[in-house]
Amino acid sequence: MKRIFYFNITYGCNSNCIFCYSHNTRHSGEPYNEMPVGQFFEYLNGNALSSDDRVIINGGEPFVHTDIEKLLGGLIPYGCEVLVYTNGRLAADFDLSRLNGNFRFVIPVHGYEEIHDRITGVKGSYGETLRGLKALVENTDCPVDVKLIVNHKLVSEDSDGARTIQAFENGILFNHAIHLTKMADTVVSQRNGCRTVTNGEASRLTRIFFDYFRKRQIKIKIFDNCIKSMEWMKDCRPEKYRDGIEVYFKDRNQYRVLSPAGKAPDCRKECPFADNCISAVDTYKVLEFFDNKLYENLE
Repeated sequence: MKRIFYFNITYGCNSNCIFCYSHNTRHSGEPYNEMPVGQFFEYLNGNALSSDDRVIINGGEPFVHTDIEKLLGGLIPYGCEVLVYTNGRLAADFDLSRLNGNFRFVIPVHGYEEIHDRITGVKGSYGETLRGLKALVENTDCPVDVKLIVNHKLVSEDSDGARTIQAFENGILFNHAIHLTKMADTVVSQRNGCRTVTNGEASRLTRIFFDYFRKRQIKIKIFDNCIKSMEWMKDCRPEKYRDGIEVYFKDRNQYRVLSPAGKAPDCRKECPFADNCISAVDTYKVLEFFDNKLYENLE
C-alpha cells in the first residue's frame, strides 16, 4: 500500500491565478494560516513516516512559508519521496543545495510570457518562474517538472501552440517530466468569470504539445485532461499501477483521509478512450508516456 501524506503548509501566496485551486488562499505574498514545523513533523512521526511513503507539499505557495528551508531540510533523513508543488517564483532565493534526488518540484507554466502573467495576475511572474526553474535545475540534484496547463487564454490566443512551443525552445528549463493537464473549473474561476476549457479544445492542444515533447524524448504525464485527439492511444493497454493508495490530508487546522476514487466525467461513458482516461484529482494517477511505452503512474 502506497501512503501519500498531502500537506497545505500555508494559505498565503504571491500569485493571484484566475483559476486558483484554493479558495481559502490569501494572495498577499505573506504567510497566512501556516502549519508550524513542529506540528508538521509531529504528525509525520506519529504516522511512522518511512522511506516507502510520499510527502506532498502544497499551499498556497510553499515558499511563502516562514520556515520552508527548515521544513524541507528536515525531511531529508526520512529518505521518503517528497513532491513540492510551487509556482517557482521564490525558489531562487533559497539555498536548496542540500536536497537530493528524493525531492521533486512541479512548477506550472501557463503558456508564453504574456499569457502566463495574465493567468497569474502578476506582471513579471513568468521571468521569476523561469529563474526559479533554472536555479533548481542548476543548483540541486532534484528532479524538476513543468506542468503545462491548457487554459482558455491558450485556446483563444495560441490555438496552434506555436508561441508556447517557442517559449520552451527559448529556454524553459526542467530536467525530468512535462505534465499536460487542463484548467480546472474552481470556485475562484467561477468567481472571476473564467471561461471553461472544453475537452475538445484541451484534447486538440494536448495532442500538439504531446507530439512536440515526444519528439524531444521527454517523459510526459497526462492527467485531468482529454486524450481523444490521440487516435493511436485508443487501443493501447498501459501497464497498470498495481499498488493500493492511501491519501492523508493535513493542514494546520484539519486532518482527513481522501478517497483516491472519484466521480468520472460524464463523457467517459460512451468514449472509446475511456480505459485510458485518468484523473489525478480523483485517483492520484496519471497516464505516463516514456521511452515509447505507456504506463499508469503517480503524478
